[in-house]
Amino acid sequence: MDVKEIMKRPIKIDKSKKLSDAVKIMEKKGVLRLPVVGEGKLLGVLTASNLIEKIGDHRSLDLDVSAFHVSSAVTKNPYTITPEDNVKKALEFFKSDFISILPVVNNEELVGMITRSTMFPIIEAKGTVGEGMTKKFSTLNQGERVIHARKIYLEEGIRYFTVKSHNSYMGILSVKDLLYGLYKYRKSINAKHHPETFIKDFKVDEIMSKGAEMIDPNLPLDSLRKQMIKKTLFAYPVANSSDDVAGFIGHHELLLHSAIGH
Repeated sequence: MDVKEIMKRPIKIDKSKKLSDAVKIMEKKGVLRLPVVGEGKLLGVLTASNLIEKIGDHRSLDLDVSAFHVSSAVTKNPYTITPEDNVKKALEFFKSDFISILPVVNNEELVGMITRSTMFPIIEAKGTVGEGMTKKFSTLNQGERVIHARKIYLEEGIRYFTVKSHNSYMGILSVKDLLYGLYKYRKSINAKHHPETFIKDFKVDEIMSKGAEMIDPNLPLDSLRKQMIKKTLFAYPVANSSDDVAGFIGHHELLLHSAIGH
C-alpha cells in the first residue's frame, strides 16, 4: 500500500501567520502539529513542542502571543515522505520517538500529510496495554506550577504527567492541556503588570484533565487501537493493581508494537 492511499489533505499554515493563528487552527482541527509553507513550498513543521517552548518562555511574557510569527518557532528541514512510498516506510518513521508528522511532498510541493493516527486503520497491534505502555512519566502535585511541568517536558522529554493531591489520583496533564493552557493563560495576563509574577501562580490544577479514566493493562492493544480511531485522546493512563497509575500509553507506544496489517 502506498502513502497516497492513506494521506490526508494537509492542514497547513503560512510562515507569515502569527503563532496565535496556529494555536486556533490546532484547536479547531484537533491536531497538535502543522506543516509550514511559504510560496507553496514546504518550509518546516510547527509542533506543540515548538509552541510550548515559545509561548511559555519567561523572557517574552511582556509580549502578546500575537506578536510572534510562525517563522520564529518552526522546525526546519523536517522528515518527509512521497505519495509513492510504501506505508511501511511511514511506520518506521513514526517508531522514532521524535517524529509525529510526515508531510507528503511531490517535487517539493506539499500534497498531503500523515500523522501517527493516520496509520491506525491499516496496522495490527500486538500484545496488551501493559506490555506496550511506557513507565516514563512524571507525577505532579495538584498545586504545582505549570512552568515547572513545562520545564520537565522540554528538558527531560517527559510527555505524560499524572496529577495527585495528597497521594490521591486526580487526573492527568497532557501535552494538549499544556499547550492550550499556556496559550489561554498568556492571553489573559497580557494586559497586566508584572506578568512574571502571575505565571508563577499558574497552577497545574487549572488546566489538567480531571478524572481521566485509567485503562486496564490487560486490554489488548488492538482493542485500544480501535478505540483510538473513534476518540481524540492522545494518551491514556494505565492502572495498576492498586488503582494507581502504572504507566501511560499513547500513539507512539501503540505504533512501537504494531505492524502493517494484511
